[in-house]
Formats: sequence, C-alpha cells, structure tokens
Amino acid sequence: MTSRSHGITIRLVLACLAGLASLPIAALDLQQAWETLQLQGPTYRSAVHERDAGLENRALGRAGLLPQIKASASKNKVNGTQEQTGLPERDLNYDSENLAVQLRQPLFNRQKLAEYRQGKQRADYSEAVFDAKTQNVAVRLATRYFDVLLTRETIDLANAKLKAFEQQVAASDRRFKLGDGTITDVYQSAARRDLAQAELIEAQDNMLIALRLLEEMLGEVPQHVATLRRDFPTPPLHPNDLQTWMNKAKANNPALRARDYSQRVAEEEVNRAKSGHWPTLDLVLGYTDSQSDSISTINQQNRYSSIGLEFNMPLFAGGATSARVRQAVASREQSSEDLNATREEVYSSTARQFRGVQSGQARIKALENAVMSSERAQDSAKKGFLAGASTNVDILNAEEQVFIARRDLLEAKLRYLVSRLQLAAAVGLLGDDDINRANSYLGPELVLGY
Repeated sequence: MTSRSHGITIRLVLACLAGLASLPIAALDLQQAWETLQLQGPTYRSAVHERDAGLENRALGRAGLLPQIKASASKNKVNGTQEQTGLPERDLNYDSENLAVQLRQPLFNRQKLAEYRQGKQRADYSEAVFDAKTQNVAVRLATRYFDVLLTRETIDLANAKLKAFEQQVAASDRRFKLGDGTITDVYQSAARRDLAQAELIEAQDNMLIALRLLEEMLGEVPQHVATLRRDFPTPPLHPNDLQTWMNKAKANNPALRARDYSQRVAEEEVNRAKSGHWPTLDLVLGYTDSQSDSISTINQQNRYSSIGLEFNMPLFAGGATSARVRQAVASREQSSEDLNATREEVYSSTARQFRGVQSGQARIKALENAVMSSERAQDSAKKGFLAGASTNVDILNAEEQVFIARRDLLEAKLRYLVSRLQLAAAVGLLGDDDINRANSYLGPELVLGY
C-alpha cells in the first residue's frame, strides 16, 4: 500500500467514526434496561453468585458418602538418653521418619445420608430463591423505569400547567386594567400559578430521585428513554378466571417452592439429629512407611498395609443428641408454618394482581373518557366566560382538571403494565416474553433533561 492510499484510508476511517459519533443515541427501553441489569446490575449479579454458591451444596452433601483419603508425614530429630537397671546409660540420637496414607469409605452412616439429601434440597432451594429474586428484580426494574417516565411526563404536564396559568394571570390582569375583570380574578389566577410552580419543583425533585433509583439498579444513568406509545391496547387476561391463576401460583411460584425445599431440609435435619443414636460402619484401608518410629524400632524400616472394618456405637453424649432432636423437630414445625404463611401470601398476591389487571383495564378506559370530557369542559368554560356564563374560577378549575386527568391516565397505564408483570411473577412465570410484551408499549424517545 502506498503512503497516498494509506492516507486516504485513514481519512475514510476518521470520517466514518465522525459519522457514527454524530448519530443520535438510541433511547433506552425496558428490554435494554433488563439486559443491562443482567449484565452489570449489582443486585442481579449478587443473586447469581448466591445461587452459584448454593448449588455447591449438592457436591458437599455427596462428598460425605464418597471415600475420604488423607496422608500424613513426619520427620523428627530425637535427642535423649536411655537408662536401664544394671546397664550403663546410653545416648539416644536418631532421626525418626513416618509416612502414612489412609482411605476411609463409609458403609453405613445415617447422618451422612441425611446430609446428602439435604445437599440436594439446599441446591434446589438456592435455584428457587434465585428464580424468586430474578422475577422480583424484574418487577422492581420495570417499576423504577416507569417511575422515571411518570415523573418526566409529570414535569411536562406541570410546565404546561404553569404556562397556562401564567397566561391566565396575564389575561386576568389585562381585563382588570381594562375594567372588565376584578382584582379577585387576578389573585385567584396568581394563586393557581404559584401552586403550579411549586408542583413543578416537586416534580423535578421526584425525577431526580427516580433516576437515582434506576441508576442504583443499572449502574448507569440513561439520558434518553422510550416512553409510552399513543395506542394502548388492554387485551383480556388469558385465562380469564382466578382459580386457574391460583393453580399456576401453587405449582410454580418460586418463593413457595423455596419454602417447600426449606421445609424438606428441616425434615432431613430431624433425621440427621436422630442418627446420633445410630452406629456407623466404615471400611478403612491404610499404608504406613516408617523408620525408627519409636525407641523400640530404632534403626528399623517398617512398611505395612492394612484393611479392616471400623464400627462405632454411640452410647451416651450427656443428653446432647436428644436435645438436638428436639431442637430439629421445633425447627421443622416452624418451617412448616412458614410454608403455610407463604402459601397464603402467594394466593393473596395472585388474587390482588389478577384484580389489578382487570380493574386497570376499566380504569384506563374511564380515564380516557375523563380526559376527553375534561378537555371539552375546558373549552366550554372558556366560551362561557366570553359569553358571561362562566367565571374565572370555572376556567381555572377546568384547566386544573385537564392536567389531573392526563396525569392519572398515564399513571393508570403504567400501573396496568406493572400489574401484568406482577401477576406473571406471582405465578412464577415471569420471563423475557413478559418483558418484551411490556416493552412493546414503548416507542417514542423521551429526553430526560429539563
């Protein structure tokens, strides 16, 4: 390649990079936020590591049933004297060396069997806990993402509201100076304007808080996010009966599964405690290589192997074994009651979210009508004021109602989406498809600066 062509290539690369830099930053949507959370979110990553640690319980429980091999070695310098009756004293200065390897294989050990079953159940428990935390963090992420949208839209509505009231103040002041209005109209308009200014400040503060909470989960602050589309379909639930959703929750809810595994672990702990009354039997194989191991074997090299059975029978441990059994039984009963309590909580949550989705559909429809009615009432109040049939307060109230209805409608839509996600989480079936379904309601870009 010539220097001229090399220079052209460099200029083309720089031009491409400049073009890429000039492209607008893509708005963050809910799906991208979920992927970012899974990649670098500290809350989610912590749950991943907790699950990985819990899965090792399966190997730990199995280890107690497998052969245990240990080796020991020692080398000592012995200095001393030996005295025997009728014999002169003699010095003992020699090196002692010892090498031993032992293999122990449990043949009968009820405690190790209980620990093996506990290991599997603890691993399953960690999986269930991870599923529960994953679904909970997905709902929490969606809630915080939608809080950002709500607070940002609230700022826009508050700005529009403030601007409308400022125009109303100017109009009232103009009418008063022309003799068509009263000073009361000016004061009323100014009071509404000042309240709108305070609401705007509060909305800005709420947005900063919402952004900080979202950053807490994602590890970064987005500059652009995708907000709601204009069209907002609310299809009926499928299936549309509560009992089916209850059955799904009973079968799949991860928190309920985690409690069930915890109860099984407690049951095995009772078996483990009771095994303290049972004997153990081990197969023991050994090999020893020693030199001058003791005074009686000075200058002797011994190599030998052994194989045998070792039987141990516990007779009395000061009452500790019985106390451990009673303690384990109490813990098992506690775990059983915790399982019952969690089951009722899951059923209540499922019913609440099922009802939340159904009522959310009706509420959105009602608020859409309320927005249209409020806007018509606003137009009527303005026309009535010009005709002398309405007062300045009527106009202010109508404008106030329009902004309240618009904000309530946006909040109802976001709450509906969260309820859909919460219902899926309550029955243990919240996944990427649910995130994608909620994400399909997003589209237009919303700049977070104000």
